[in-house]
Amino acid sequence: MTARPFARPLWPAYLATFTFTLGQWASGVAIPLHVESLGGSLTEAGTIAAVRFGLGALFSLPFGAVADAWGTRRTLIVAVLGSAAVNLVPIAAQVSGSTLPLYAWAILSGLTSSLFLPAIGAYVAGSAHEARRGSAFGWLTLGTHTGIASGPAVGGLAWQHLGIPQTYLVATGLALVALVGPILMGGGVRTRIDVSGLRGVIGTLARDRVIVGCWVAGFGIGLPWGAVSGLFPLFGTSIGLAAGSIGLLLALQSITNGLSRVPLGRLIDRRAIPPLAMAAGCLGYAGATSLLGLQTGPVGIAVVFMTGILALAFTLMMIQVVISERAPAQMRATGLGGYSTALSAGLGIGPFVAGAVAQGGGFGIGYGSVAGMGALVAVVALFLLVGSSRGTRGSVGNRAVRRKEQFDQPIRVDELDIWG
Repeated sequence: MTARPFARPLWPAYLATFTFTLGQWASGVAIPLHVESLGGSLTEAGTIAAVRFGLGALFSLPFGAVADAWGTRRTLIVAVLGSAAVNLVPIAAQVSGSTLPLYAWAILSGLTSSLFLPAIGAYVAGSAHEARRGSAFGWLTLGTHTGIASGPAVGGLAWQHLGIPQTYLVATGLALVALVGPILMGGGVRTRIDVSGLRGVIGTLARDRVIVGCWVAGFGIGLPWGAVSGLFPLFGTSIGLAAGSIGLLLALQSITNGLSRVPLGRLIDRRAIPPLAMAAGCLGYAGATSLLGLQTGPVGIAVVFMTGILALAFTLMMIQVVISERAPAQMRATGLGGYSTALSAGLGIGPFVAGAVAQGGGFGIGYGSVAGMGALVAVVALFLLVGSSRGTRGSVGNRAVRRKEQFDQPIRVDELDIWG
C-alpha cells in the first residue's frame, strides 16, 4: 500500500463535484431544447452531444497527466472558472439564431470536464484511506449525481419559466459556487513527470490487462449512457412531456444513482468483488437502455431509469476503485484520465449513433442499436477481466516502481510550462 504523505480533507472535493456538475447540467439539459427551438434536427442535437463528450475522450488522459504534474487544486480552479464562462456561450445562439455557438459550448464544456474529472478523482484517491477508498468514491459520486439530478431540474424549470438566456445565466451562477471547493482543499502533491515521456507512462498502464479492461468497460457503458443523456430531452418531448417533467425524470435517475453510491462503495470495500463484475454491470445497463425507447409515459421511464442506473452506478464505482488500487500513485490521475477518456468516447459516440438512427427509425431502434453496441463492448471487457482479482498490480506494477526515477524527473519547462 502507498501511504499518503499527509491527510487532506475530502469534503471540499465532494462540494466541488456537486457544484461543478450542478452548473454543467443546468445548461446541458437546455442545449437539445435550444437546438430544437432554432430549427435543428435530432441528428444535430446528437452531434453536439457527441462533440461535447468526444472532447472529453481526446483530452481526459493527457489532462490527467497534467493534473499529476500541475497539482489537483490548481487544475480544479482553472476547470471551474472555465466551466462558468462556457455556460454563457449559448446566449450567442439566441442572439444570432444560429446553432454554431452551441457547438462552441460543446467544445469548451468538453475541455473543462476533461480538466476536472481526472483531477478530482486523483485528489480523492490520494486523500482517502486505502481501506475506505470505495466509500470515498461513493461520497464523491453521490455529490456528482446530486448535481446531475439538481442541474436538469433547475435548468428545465428555468427554461420553462424564466426564458432561454436566463437559463444560462443561472447555470453560470451555479458553476461559480464550485470555486469554494478547490479553494478549501488541502494542497495537492505534484508528481514530477517528463511530459515528453507521456507515451511511456500510458504504455506502462496499458500493460496491465485489468486497467485496460476497466477502460473498455467504461467505453461500453458510456455508449448507452451517452444516448440517454444526450437525447432523452427530445425523446421526452416526442411523447408529450414538458421540459419541467423531463428535468424531474432526469433528476429521479440521478438521485437513484447518487443514493446508491455510498452503500455500493461500502460493499466494494468489504467484499472481494472480482473485476469481472464490471462486464456484467455493462450488460445490465445495456439491457435496461434497450427498453427506454419503447416507453410511452413517465411511469415506465422511471422504472427503466431506476433499474438500469443501479447497474451503471456499480460498474463505474468498480472501475474507479480498481484503477486506484492497481495504478502506481504517481500515475493515478493518468489512469483515471484513461477511464474518463474511454467513458467520454462512449458518451460521445452513443448520442451521435442513436440520434442518426432515431431520425429515420424512431427512438426505440435508436436506443436499442446503441444498447447492442454497449453489450458487444462489454463482452470484450469480459475477456480482458476474466480470471483477474483486486489488489496491487503484478509484474507491470513492479516494473513501474523500478522505473520510478524516470517518472520523477522534473518537467521540461520548454515543452510545457505548467509550474507557473
